Amino acid sequence: MSGVVIVRMGGEIGIKSRPVRSLYERMLEKIIRSSLKREGIPFSEISRSPGRVYVYTDSAEIVAKRVARIFGVSSASPGIVTSSELHEIVKNGTELAIMNFKPGTFAVRCRRSGHHEYTSMEVASLLGKEILATKRDLIVNLDNPDQTLYVEIRDEKAYLYLDYVKGPDGFPVGTQDELLGIIDETKESLIACWCMLKRGSTLKAVIYEFDGKVPKGTLTNLKVLLEWIPNASLETFVVPLSRYWKEPLMVHELCAAIRIAKDEGIAGIVSGLRPTSISAIIPLSSLDVQIFFPLMVLDDMTLDEWSRYIGMGKYLPDDRVLGTVFPSVEIIVENIQTQSHYRKVTVSSDRLHF
Repeated sequence: MSGVVIVRMGGEIGIKSRPVRSLYERMLEKIIRSSLKREGIPFSEISRSPGRVYVYTDSAEIVAKRVARIFGVSSASPGIVTSSELHEIVKNGTELAIMNFKPGTFAVRCRRSGHHEYTSMEVASLLGKEILATKRDLIVNLDNPDQTLYVEIRDEKAYLYLDYVKGPDGFPVGTQDELLGIIDETKESLIACWCMLKRGSTLKAVIYEFDGKVPKGTLTNLKVLLEWIPNASLETFVVPLSRYWKEPLMVHELCAAIRIAKDEGIAGIVSGLRPTSISAIIPLSSLDVQIFFPLMVLDDMTLDEWSRYIGMGKYLPDDRVLGTVFPSVEIIVENIQTQSHYRKVTVSSDRLHF
């Protein structure tokens, strides 16, 4: 019996064609492997089967929490692995229950794939009986148990676990085109970039500085975002903010991002602005760069849920991102041409100095 983490791939990966699904699964396995190596988290082996990645490790709890912050992962369960021999499953499952179950109700759930001399129902029944005989302060409740032992049998191996850590779902980063994300002090800018990472896009960032200093809130957002980026580094463009700029800050950011995207050959921009109507952004469609507003159709309840999940706490709408009035395309183009100064910096979670 040894430790393992069962990593379930995002549901959207499963609906892709077989060649695309296989490509995404290989990319996800590679990201998991490199992330664990980079952070020095030990593992002995990583294997893959359709819809699953298995990480064999004695640090299952730590691994599960780490991989559950990788896009393309639906959930991760720390557990144990044994052979698919029925007596081994019953023996190890009973030991797992004894070590972890508290007095109360319980259930055993089993699912399997492959050819075996028993059914899933037989496994659940035999294991449940053995647990009851060994730990007499438990009662079976299949409808609403206090605790559940899960058994997942795949061919020659059986995986046993008690819980799961929720992942972000989506697609592995790198499966879609590169985008330029605008990051400022607002939570909306962070959530918008997180949304596009979830869709599989790689990301570069553009931020602004005032009098040579990057705002504290922007640094906080960058730090949180880096926790969700596979290689924990981010190429960032730093734009000086003029104190004489007449347009709102958000418009300045957008103009700077358009200029940088054109210079650097980046096809699209991500903004945390929340325009209130399609008509407000239609003029932007005549620009050579695509601009994405992923928060435009999301309500505050959803944004609050995502903000807490990402690690930013309670969401409160920032008035600066709501109902922004964009200047005419002619004015935007004129302002783009004035954006001549910016510098590149590669930042990481342990290097956030500008």
